[in-house]
Amino acid sequence: FQRLAQNQHYRLVRLEGKRGDILDRKGRIFATGINCYSVFADPLLINTQGLTAEILALNLDLPKESLLLKLRKKKRFVWVKRKISWEEKEKIKSLKLEGVGFIREEKRFYPQAELLSSALGIVGRDNNGLEGLESFYDSYLSGKEGLARVLQDSASREIILSSHIITPQRGADIILTIDAQIQYWAEIYLEEAIESFDAKEGGVVVMDALSGEVLALANSPRFDPNNIGFLSSEDMRNRVVCDMFEPGSVFKAVALLAAVNENRFSDDDKIFCENGEWKIPGTILHDWKPYGELTFKEVFMKSSNIGVAKIAKALGVETYSSYIERLGFGRLTGIDLPRETKGRVKPSNSWSKTSEYIMPIGQEIGVNLLQLSQAFAVFVNGGYLVEPHIGQSICSRDICNNLPFKKKVIFDPAVTERAKDILIAVVGEGTGKRAGIKGRKIGGKTGTAQKYDVQIGRYSPTKYRATFIGFIADLNPPLVIGVTVDEPKKSHFGGVVAAPVFNKIAEKVVMYIEGSKVLSKK
Repeated sequence: FQRLAQNQHYRLVRLEGKRGDILDRKGRIFATGINCYSVFADPLLINTQGLTAEILALNLDLPKESLLLKLRKKKRFVWVKRKISWEEKEKIKSLKLEGVGFIREEKRFYPQAELLSSALGIVGRDNNGLEGLESFYDSYLSGKEGLARVLQDSASREIILSSHIITPQRGADIILTIDAQIQYWAEIYLEEAIESFDAKEGGVVVMDALSGEVLALANSPRFDPNNIGFLSSEDMRNRVVCDMFEPGSVFKAVALLAAVNENRFSDDDKIFCENGEWKIPGTILHDWKPYGELTFKEVFMKSSNIGVAKIAKALGVETYSSYIERLGFGRLTGIDLPRETKGRVKPSNSWSKTSEYIMPIGQEIGVNLLQLSQAFAVFVNGGYLVEPHIGQSICSRDICNNLPFKKKVIFDPAVTERAKDILIAVVGEGTGKRAGIKGRKIGGKTGTAQKYDVQIGRYSPTKYRATFIGFIADLNPPLVIGVTVDEPKKSHFGGVVAAPVFNKIAEKVVMYIEGSKVLSKK
């Protein structure tokens, strides 16, 4: 009889362990937990199930039919509604409904709203990570559950928690490499470009070239993780790592590094660029302007398709393709985010006769923005291929452990130094002028890629992707900033659409970082 009485009046309820916070590198909170309440019921203590269901449905904006089904179950515990506000809880409590009670829970809250939303991701109703960082680091962020015994009071009027509780444990905090201030600038200037050019979408990466620490990772459009409504995973995707695209002329940086490392050309060697039109197997290759003879250096400064194709042809298929692999294309970067695409690189033995001419100019190859940024870091870090990462450390019970990152030497510093100077000339005198900052060593490469249209079976005459990947070489540490804008209108050139976004972010970041160092010295 004692056991029977306990079964009638007691039940075990799981208590959520508080989920760890996600913070930026300076301790600013991106994700945390706030207290809320959840309504539950004991159907065996409710005599007027129809009336109770009607009252709860009216006050909690729930369908009466589904509530009635719950309240008719032969169970001692059913959820009515999870994670309601304090005001809603007080309203229901004032009604003094028989067999209805409350449990305090935690609700995920993102105080920065849309900032970094695509990388942060979201959690489910039970605070389990579903997307982004919330998913990737879920095992660390998740708290350990506790247990509580729930009982009815002696007057059968109210349900309360007994003193028999196994205390839940808090999850670990994740400290990011992200700087919220730099993230803000990246998102604002990207959004500005999307609106100005009536573009479809875009992305930005700001990365420490020495360590691979990602200081900003911006996507457009954005969303507010506090109010996801009917958004799908597609709406919330992290375009910087999930989207694959043909890069266009920014990919000429691969041919540059390959040619310099193979020592096949001096900066002043002349290359005939066919006056802007060159018949190659399967098609005719054009330059955006007709050029005659250009020096090796000028080929990249003026972004000659024909000149780069001839340089890659001189290297040979096997040699050139080995540099694509060396720079990390066709495989995952290792970023600590889910759903990264590894891109698409055809093995050299399956290249067509056209491939060896057009792949060096960024066609017939698929990359993501992070891969491009990783490759451009090589120019300013002494020849290392770094592993991009967004998590800096995991902190639990006042103990923080730094997350490891990898990097490996893939070029001699003398090679990257020469190649870097050529990319600085691209910004100083070539197609990337709009990215330049007076008095600073800014280098990079523009890209204007026609998008392949499967419906017409060829490259679209109207749809483009504008990209600029550049670096601030004389900053400590040097930074890489990658910008891509999909389907801009009015203008579609990487130097017009994407390079100014780089410029605006870079100007702010230089003042911010160098200003902070001056203040810290004082």
